[in-house]
Amino acid sequence: LNPLYTVGDQIAESVQLHQKVSKQEALERAQEMLNRVQISDPARRVHQYPHQLSGGMRQRVMIALALSCNPSILLADEPTTALDVTVQAQILELMQKLQDDFQSSIMLITHNLGVVSQMANHVAVMYLGKVVEYAETRELFHHPLHPYTQGLLKSVPVLGRKTEKLVPIEGMVPSPSDKIDGCAFADRCPHVMKICREEEPQLLMHAPGHQAACWLHAK
Repeated sequence: LNPLYTVGDQIAESVQLHQKVSKQEALERAQEMLNRVQISDPARRVHQYPHQLSGGMRQRVMIALALSCNPSILLADEPTTALDVTVQAQILELMQKLQDDFQSSIMLITHNLGVVSQMANHVAVMYLGKVVEYAETRELFHHPLHPYTQGLLKSVPVLGRKTEKLVPIEGMVPSPSDKIDGCAFADRCPHVMKICREEEPQLLMHAPGHQAACWLHAK
C-alpha cells in the first residue's frame, strides 16, 4: 500500500483502471469492498491512510483491492506473513469465504505448511524455481515422495507428536546463477545417487495424480 494515498483512493484507482466508472462510483465500490472484507466502519476507513490501520486491517485492504474487479484467479503471495496467529486465522477464514462468494480460484504461495494443509486442494512443491512434486494436499502430506518434501514435513513440529528434536534439511539452497548438473537438491539429499549428480530428473507421474521429479522413484 502506498503511504501517500488513502486506502479508498488506492482501491478506486484499480477499479477505474479496469472498469469504465466515475471516481465517485469507484470510491463507492471501494467502500463496498471494505465492507465485504469485514472492516468496521468502512465509510470512515475508506478515507484513512495505511498507517492508521493495523497490520490485519491492511491485509484486508489488500484483499479488497485484489478482489475489487471480480478476478477469476487470485494470486496470494505469503498472505499471512508478519501477522500474529489469531489474525492469520481470521485472514484465511476470510479468504475462504470470499472465494466462495466471488467463485474465484486462489493460487497460494507460502512456506507455511499449516496454511497449505488448511487452504489448498492441490500442492506444488518447488525447489530452486522448479516444481519437484505435485499432488492433492492429503496425498502429499501422507505420502511425500521427494526427499525435499519429506525434509520439509520432518522439520515442522506437530502438535501431539513427541520427538526429541526436529530434523533439519542440511546445507544451503544453491544460487540460481550456479551451473547445476543433475538434480539441484543432490548436495542436500540424504538419498543422493551417482545419477542424481549427472542427469536432472523429470517430473513424472508415480501414482494417480501424484508427480515427483526424483531418481529414487524412476522405474
